[in-house]
Amino acid sequence: MLTSLAIHNYAIIRDLEISFHQGFNVLSGETGAGKSILVGAVNLILGARASSEMIRTGAAEAGVEAVMQLPPGYLCARHLEEWGIESDSELVIRRSITRSGRNRVFINDQASSVQQLQQLSPLLISICGQHEHQFLLDPETHLSLLDAFANLEADCSAVRSLFESWRDNREMLARMKRDRQQWESRMDFLKFQVQELESARLLPNEDTELQRERDLLKNAAALSHASQKAVNTLYSEKGAVLERLSEVERDLDSILGVDPSQSGLVEYLRQARINLEEMVHALRLYAERIVFDPSRLAAVEERLALLAKLGKKYGSSANEMLQKLVELRKMAGAGEESSLREEELERKIDSLRASYLDTAGVLSRKRREAAETLSSEVSSHLADLDMPRARFCARFSDETPHEPLFSPSGIDRVEFLLSANPGEDLKPLTRVASGGELSRVLLALKGLLSRKGEAETLIFDEVDAGIGGRAAELVGIQLNKLSLRHQVICITHLPQIACYGEWHYVVKKQAEGNQTHSSIRMLTEAERSEELARMLGGVSISPKAREHAKELLQRGRKGEGANPA
Repeated sequence: MLTSLAIHNYAIIRDLEISFHQGFNVLSGETGAGKSILVGAVNLILGARASSEMIRTGAAEAGVEAVMQLPPGYLCARHLEEWGIESDSELVIRRSITRSGRNRVFINDQASSVQQLQQLSPLLISICGQHEHQFLLDPETHLSLLDAFANLEADCSAVRSLFESWRDNREMLARMKRDRQQWESRMDFLKFQVQELESARLLPNEDTELQRERDLLKNAAALSHASQKAVNTLYSEKGAVLERLSEVERDLDSILGVDPSQSGLVEYLRQARINLEEMVHALRLYAERIVFDPSRLAAVEERLALLAKLGKKYGSSANEMLQKLVELRKMAGAGEESSLREEELERKIDSLRASYLDTAGVLSRKRREAAETLSSEVSSHLADLDMPRARFCARFSDETPHEPLFSPSGIDRVEFLLSANPGEDLKPLTRVASGGELSRVLLALKGLLSRKGEAETLIFDEVDAGIGGRAAELVGIQLNKLSLRHQVICITHLPQIACYGEWHYVVKKQAEGNQTHSSIRMLTEAERSEELARMLGGVSISPKAREHAKELLQRGRKGEGANPA
């Protein structure tokens, strides 16, 4: 229950504090006095979008604070506990808006977010705006109203989840098919690339080894001459290195004859002779292998030219080209794998479709059962609102050309029909309902949905559009009955409704110098009678208007309304 509301520097409201009571609270006042601004302030507390334009001229920021009394076992406790917000039986919400557009939100003095307010709002307050009856003209809203009446949120969620999964998998399948079609258009070229690389019979590091072989073949003569010359220097020619080592050996003998301590030099000489002889042997073998083969050189050059040509397409080295061949073969085999995945996905989609239809079918049956109850109860409520012979019906459309009813909300399409007068056929609300009739249908639905909903406070902002006289008085009676289950706050211009309120507030606009501001206060019994007279008589209040106002007040206190026809 909303117990108090404080508003600072919001629109034309400078500073305003108001306490509300359990039961039926009525707000009245001249047009433009600021009554609907109060509703706008409450919307801020519920997480509505804020704008710096809402800030009163000359002020740096605007603020709204609401205090709510929570009933035992209140439903928002789970959210508060999850967010770590301490609460017993009272909830204090504060929200401020600065010129920069920055929002500050506090729940029980703990910094919070607008998103958290939006999660709490349906559990606290429900607002029915002065133009809300227009949404009844949109058949797309009727199904959600029926679901809310029947408490089918869990069933709707299951259907929506299956539909979204079915839709996501269908989109995935469509993408796979598009990719495969693109792949098929490239397949011929892909096969050519694979064949070109395979026919080259590439070997790992082949290009490096061929380049080395080409260098050897090109320089065969020089290599042969150098190796032979080295052999001659070491061994073959007169005075070769190995031959002169004998002279070194004789010199060492002379040294050892005098100084035996240098016997280690002999070992050095022996190792040197062995190493040089090994070198001579290796050089002879190397020289024998060197062959100048013009035909082999031509073959190597031709092979390297082929590798260079392929390298421009597939990679700068033989190893890179071999890796490219592996990738191309994998791509070539992807088509077959894609077909298998498509078949598997199609089976999954069929399974999801079947599950969706089963779940949506169960939801549809529940909806049709609830539609009968809703139709009967709305018709009954309309009788209490001076439409005694009106008939209301929630009609299902069973036409299914090209599956138009396969949707996130299920397989049903519902439209509300009304016959306001005897002898008239049931027709869509958009074709037959007047503004006053729509207001009463909306009130009947609100009354029914309030039994199912969770909000403790219901705010009606001039939902009495298009009605007056007897019908207005019956609306007042229904709002009074609704206040037995909920706190009701109603903004109205009709005295026939205001007289049934338990608490009556008046909103006034005042000009002080160059500024205008709104104020609100609760009326005494005498002031209330005068306010009803103003609502009846306008600018000039006659004695008859005052008498009528007193009569309305007495009737409202007794709960007596217009006698039903």
